[in-house]
Amino acid sequence: MKQRIITGVIGAVGFIAAVIAGGSIFAALVTAMTITGAIEIARMLKLPALSAAGVLGIAVSLITFLPPSWADALGLSLESRVLAFIAAAWLLMLVPVATKNRVSFAVCGLLIFGAFYVGAGFHFFVHARESEGALFLFLALFAIWATDTGAYFAGRSFGRRKLWPAISPKKTIEGSLGGIVLAVIVGVTFQLMFTVFESWAVLFVFLLVVSTAGQLGDLVASAMKRQYDIKDFGRILPGHGGILDRFDSLLFVMPVLYVLQFF
Repeated sequence: MKQRIITGVIGAVGFIAAVIAGGSIFAALVTAMTITGAIEIARMLKLPALSAAGVLGIAVSLITFLPPSWADALGLSLESRVLAFIAAAWLLMLVPVATKNRVSFAVCGLLIFGAFYVGAGFHFFVHARESEGALFLFLALFAIWATDTGAYFAGRSFGRRKLWPAISPKKTIEGSLGGIVLAVIVGVTFQLMFTVFESWAVLFVFLLVVSTAGQLGDLVASAMKRQYDIKDFGRILPGHGGILDRFDSLLFVMPVLYVLQFF
C-alpha cells in the first residue's frame, strides 16, 4: 500500500504538471504513454515488443495517436495518415505468412484493434488539451478519478448487488452509483471554482457521460484481462500495474466526448 501511495502521488504530480504545461511537454509524455500502452497490448497477446508484429502494433498506435498540431507541423494530411495506417495493417497480415502461422491472423487482428484503441484514446486526450485547454481536461480527469474513488468506497460500504460478475466480480451497482454521485459533487465544486461550461445543464450531462463511459472503459479493460488471464497489463507503475491499468477509463471517455461534440 505504501508503494502504491508513493507511486500515485509522484505520478499524479508529474502528470498534472505536464497537463498544465501543455504543448510539446504534454504531447511527448502522452507519446511515451501511447508506446507503452501498445507494448502492453502486444505482451497481453504474448508477442515480444521488438518482434515484427509488436513493432507494427506500436506503429499503428503512433499513426492513430499523432496529435493534430504535430500532423500540421509535419504537413501530414488525414489521407496520408489513413494510408500509413492501412499500410501498417496490411504488413501485419503478412506476419502469419512469415511465421508459418505461429502468429495467427486472429492475434494480428486483435493487435490492430488494441493498437487503435490505445492510439485513438490518447489522440483525443491530447486533442482535448489543445482545443479546449487545461481546465476542460482537469474537469474530465477529476470526474474520472472521483468515479473510481466513489465506486470503491461506496461498493465497500453499501455494495450488495453485483454489477457484472462475469467480467468484474467485485464491482457492484451501489458502487457504480456512488461513483457517479462523487463525480457530480467533484465536478460541481470544480465548476464553482473555475467556470468550464456556461450551462449547468451541459455540465451535468458532461459529468454523467464521463462517469458512465469511464466505468464502461474499466469494464472493457477488465474483460480483456479476464479473457487473457492476466492480473495487470504491465508493471511500469509499482503498485498500480501498467499504463492501461491506470488510464483504461480515460481511453474510453475521450473518444466518447469527442463523438458527442464536447470538444
